[in-house]
Amino acid sequence: MSKAKKIIIAILLILLITVISVLAVIYVRLYKEIDISLIKKCGTTVSKIYYFDYDDRQNRIGEAKELKEEAIFNEKSEWKSIYSMPENLKNAFVAVEDKRFYSHSGVDWLRTGKALLNYVFKFDKSGYGGSTITQQLIKNFTGENDVSPKRKIEEIFRAINIENNFSKNEILEAYLNVVYMSQNCYGVGAASELYFNKNVEDLSLTECASLVSIVQNPNKYDPYKFPENNAKRRKVVLKEMLEQGYITEQEYNHSVNEELVVSNDVDSNKNSGIYSWYTEALLDEVSKDMADKYGLTKDAARNLILKGGYNIYSVIDKDLQEYVEKIYEQFPAYVNNQNGTYPESSCVVIDPYTSDVLAIVGGIGKKNGNLLFNRAIDAKRPLGSVIKPLSVYAPGLEEGIFNYATVYDDTPIMLNNGQYWPKNSPDRYRGLMPISYAVEHSVNTVAVKALRDLGISHSLKYLERFGISASIEKDKNESSLALGQLSNGESLLNATNAYTAFANGGMVSTPKTYLYVTDNFGNTIINKETKSERVISPENAYIMTMMLMGVVDNGTASFINLSDKIATAGKTGTTSNNEDKWFIGYTPYLTCGVWTGYDTPTPMYYEKNPSCIIFDKVMEYAHRDINKNVEFRSPFGVYTCEFCFDSGMLPTENCENDIRGSRVGMGYFKFEDLPMSRCNLHKSVYIDNDGWIIDGFRPFWQRRLVSLLDYERERQECIDVLDEEYFISNRRKN
Repeated sequence: MSKAKKIIIAILLILLITVISVLAVIYVRLYKEIDISLIKKCGTTVSKIYYFDYDDRQNRIGEAKELKEEAIFNEKSEWKSIYSMPENLKNAFVAVEDKRFYSHSGVDWLRTGKALLNYVFKFDKSGYGGSTITQQLIKNFTGENDVSPKRKIEEIFRAINIENNFSKNEILEAYLNVVYMSQNCYGVGAASELYFNKNVEDLSLTECASLVSIVQNPNKYDPYKFPENNAKRRKVVLKEMLEQGYITEQEYNHSVNEELVVSNDVDSNKNSGIYSWYTEALLDEVSKDMADKYGLTKDAARNLILKGGYNIYSVIDKDLQEYVEKIYEQFPAYVNNQNGTYPESSCVVIDPYTSDVLAIVGGIGKKNGNLLFNRAIDAKRPLGSVIKPLSVYAPGLEEGIFNYATVYDDTPIMLNNGQYWPKNSPDRYRGLMPISYAVEHSVNTVAVKALRDLGISHSLKYLERFGISASIEKDKNESSLALGQLSNGESLLNATNAYTAFANGGMVSTPKTYLYVTDNFGNTIINKETKSERVISPENAYIMTMMLMGVVDNGTASFINLSDKIATAGKTGTTSNNEDKWFIGYTPYLTCGVWTGYDTPTPMYYEKNPSCIIFDKVMEYAHRDINKNVEFRSPFGVYTCEFCFDSGMLPTENCENDIRGSRVGMGYFKFEDLPMSRCNLHKSVYIDNDGWIIDGFRPFWQRRLVSLLDYERERQECIDVLDEEYFISNRRKN
């Protein structure tokens, strides 16, 4: 190709990119501009995490203390003023990275054109780039470094905007304080301390050139790991400074021949610490919120947090977090090994009144790395029966479909294929029972029948309000909504937070790991906004709680010991083939959720739900300072009333004289739901010593007056229902 043709192509390419840039203006303006003042801090730029030693968490009365063992340790960084930096250091960076820095307006169009030509013709294999220092600052700020036209156009306009709003000194200062210098080190201040044990203002010309050399390829030109490479690159830097008039030939010759002395303590300065499960969750949440507020990618926001010198005020309960971690390190001691390998597990503790996440653990054993899969947040698993109060029972109470004493028949439903469904666990059908008993014993048939009365659309609406993610397309069925087999599953964090509504009078808020983030000047960078919504009334929240207390007192979680000390409510959950074990429970103070299972779904068989065992251990510690039995507080408008277990109506003497024993229980009702009619289901009959109804005369010693149920149900072949032997029709001899 002739030289003339190459020039023409180059001109056309430059015109093309100019046209594309103009056309992209409207698109680019949809993005928030970069505010480099976010990273302009004084003093250290190592972010710190704080916790509160609360006297009163709900009213935020407490003292903030640094969580030193959870410091942001992976990066070393120290902010330095541009005026404390040697002229040789600033000049070296400009000479090598952006020689027209002081004359361009953010974009070096000549260099950009050359970079474009190189992209087409590949004449410089060294990786020639067209980015100015301003553009490199944007890359460091955002973490975005792909070569797509979209990103490059965004970068160009952002660079121009930065140049319009900040001085050259401010831009250069920001860049020199965030540029990566190898060894997990950011900025020239930290690098000078790390490599040379010097303050940045004391650097020699040779040391300045050495630091500048690192930037082109931090690993390759690391002066500690690869001194020969650094020396070669250092010579290039010094030559550029000489040719551009920043140093004299005498200075050049002296520096080229000068031996570079690098500290021997670089390795000792490395910190290989591991973040706790809580800190990783905290950093993830802060990163997301900062990204949303300032128009960054999440990765860019995380980079900014790690090296931005921020103060993050968390809501962690330090002692509780440490205790839960210890429990999970000793997990095998609490959960018997059934399959030859131990399952995984995760745990979350939340203050239901503030939505503060107090403790979180995402796996068993001692945490041995960072950025691990957190099973409390990242894992999405079917909820099993944990979903029932959220998708069926609480919504049904709120919609007035049923109440505490409403009776359903625990019998299966025949499907179109002739099969009976659903099955209970254990695999039996008990017959007539109130909603409250069905909740206690996690009866599947009643959940399905109650869902049919409620309606699937209502169920989906309430799940969304509780914060549970259900697919309108895939989960619009009884298996998903009544039995918890959600197509995409749900996280332990979200499921546990949903249960805070029952403890908090029907209100649910967004869970949070922090309150706010400030810079070193005390300016608030992010203020965590808590969104609250009323899902159900205080009365129905309390009635639901009374049902869930039955689960712990008499039902599927009756072996939990915490209830001996403080009122405890909750719900167990088991998914298909025993692949997931859940327990989410709460007291008047705290809500705790535990999940147990294998990462690859595998059946588990335990005599006692292991999630209940872990819940018991964690919550007993969390309530260690409670010295008396505390009950849930009943709101105004909830009434207690006796009712018949079999009819849901006001009991009669016949209900007390049931052949099985008294069938009278105490229920909790809103005024409009109080039972008004007397039970007409129990009838008095005489039976003989074998239990058969007596039609004729028998002497008193051969007869007994009892109550039986005057009830008929449609017979289902091959299905035995336990209460049928107490029907009058089944106590007559043929």
